[in-house]
Amino acid sequence: MTSIYDEGPEEANRTRAHWALKALEAFGKETGQNYFDGTLNVGEDELREVGGDLLADLFHLARLNDVEPECLVSAGYMHYEAEVAEEGEE
Repeated sequence: MTSIYDEGPEEANRTRAHWALKALEAFGKETGQNYFDGTLNVGEDELREVGGDLLADLFHLARLNDVEPECLVSAGYMHYEAEVAEEGEE
């Protein structure tokens, strides 16, 4: 069985970015914001628009489930910081 860590933490984080891109592509397809070409090279305006819309919708989902949107932001940033720190530990 393979792991995203088989190629090291930097490649693991590229894999995570790829997963995020897939989520944005699916969201953009659903909302009509089809700005992506399958590469990790995403324009700032497109990323801000579609990523921001997705975050806003996640916040709506959180609120409907009695979860503060800030919890999503802090949990996500905590994970991000830990994963980037792993790159420096190589």
